Amino acid sequence: MMEGSDLVKERTSLADGAFDMLKKIFWRLRLEARRLWVRAAIISALALIAAALAPLSNLLPFPVVDAIDPDALSRLLDILTGSMLAVTTFSLSVMVTAHLSADKNVTPRSHRLLTEDSRTHTVLATFIGAFIYALALTVMLNAGVLKETELAAVYFMTAGVIAFVAIALLRWVAHLAGLGSFEATTRRVEERVTRTLSDRAPFLGGAPLDGNGTIPADAAEVHAAQYGFLQNIDTAALSEWATETGGLVWVASLPGSWIDRGEVILRARAETFTEEDETRLRGAVAIGDVRVWDQDPAFPMIVAAEIAERALSPGINDPRTAIDVIGRLGRLIGGLERETAPDEIAAPGVFVPAMATARLVRETLDPIARDGAGFVEVQMAVQRALGHLALHRDPAIAEAARETSRRALAYAADGLLLRDDIDRVTAAAIARGPAATAGEDAEQPGQEGIEPGGTARA
Repeated sequence: MMEGSDLVKERTSLADGAFDMLKKIFWRLRLEARRLWVRAAIISALALIAAALAPLSNLLPFPVVDAIDPDALSRLLDILTGSMLAVTTFSLSVMVTAHLSADKNVTPRSHRLLTEDSRTHTVLATFIGAFIYALALTVMLNAGVLKETELAAVYFMTAGVIAFVAIALLRWVAHLAGLGSFEATTRRVEERVTRTLSDRAPFLGGAPLDGNGTIPADAAEVHAAQYGFLQNIDTAALSEWATETGGLVWVASLPGSWIDRGEVILRARAETFTEEDETRLRGAVAIGDVRVWDQDPAFPMIVAAEIAERALSPGINDPRTAIDVIGRLGRLIGGLERETAPDEIAAPGVFVPAMATARLVRETLDPIARDGAGFVEVQMAVQRALGHLALHRDPAIAEAARETSRRALAYAADGLLLRDDIDRVTAAAIARGPAATAGEDAEQPGQEGIEPGGTARA
């Protein structure tokens, strides 16, 4: 007979397993819920709900029931059907135009962010769903599915749908003001970075990889079965396997990394490790053909940097947009806290490397400095942001900022025409001198001894 403590442990294990499964299901559902057709289908289902609630008309006062006839409901549905078809067609054309404009003038990656815009999806789904709702009820009314004594409840529900549509129209008009614009897109990217960072648990819920010493030499390797970007790591599922087998799991790559087929994505150790274990662990790692935002804060930051780079192109020539993005990136990276393990590990038995914060500096501000080499105002903004980041509490970010400052100085020396502009950028820089250019082994001649104007030094 199972002892009480063992029974409690078993029930706890089953509850934890069910909770982990629900988390994975909710993650999948959240991805699917971003699709426009899913929301439209949910609102369209109101027609079935209205038909199901039609018998409740008998509970309404008799004068109200008697006042609603098929012609009154039919006229209301005709108005809703005709207006929603026109509004939906117009709104879809506006959305497509805005998305194509963002794809062409901002960056193709921002187009993907706009396609996940929940407000746009909700409004369009409301219009499409209301159209299908009215169409379905019209068919039911003409087919005699709805009895004449049951129309009152349907009529009032249709009036509620019209009120819902009116609210959606007002929100849509307000939303159209900045849809697809540089300013609105950069703000949305910044909001996406903030949300990703707030939702991302330290070490994805696992324990720090560095705090566990070296990975055992006899740890089994789990290889990727396809090429693509690592999109999501379900550390809860990995922890569940580790608890059941008494093993440990080490994560080899973080979300956002490009994975080749056959590349090691996990290492695991257990008393027995079978092909079924490898398949189960591999299933906890999602790999796809595009990067996603959920566990990869670097991706939306890179998208922001691409917006600045596109703004600096000769066809657009908008350095002020680049300066705005530089300020946003400096604020986002400067607000990062160094990852520390929480007191209670959410996914015990799983060890995850720390987020590569230094890459955030190199992959965002460095390309902007390169493409904005000929704009003194852009170079000044880059050096100001890097000077702030050089004082960061995270040594990796501070060191990356100083190195990027040296590279930006080299870009400025090559791109700026006036010596006065070069001196201004050099005075604002945190680095002592520019990085060596091609053919050089050290700092450029004539730069030694120049004192930067920053408050910290390399």
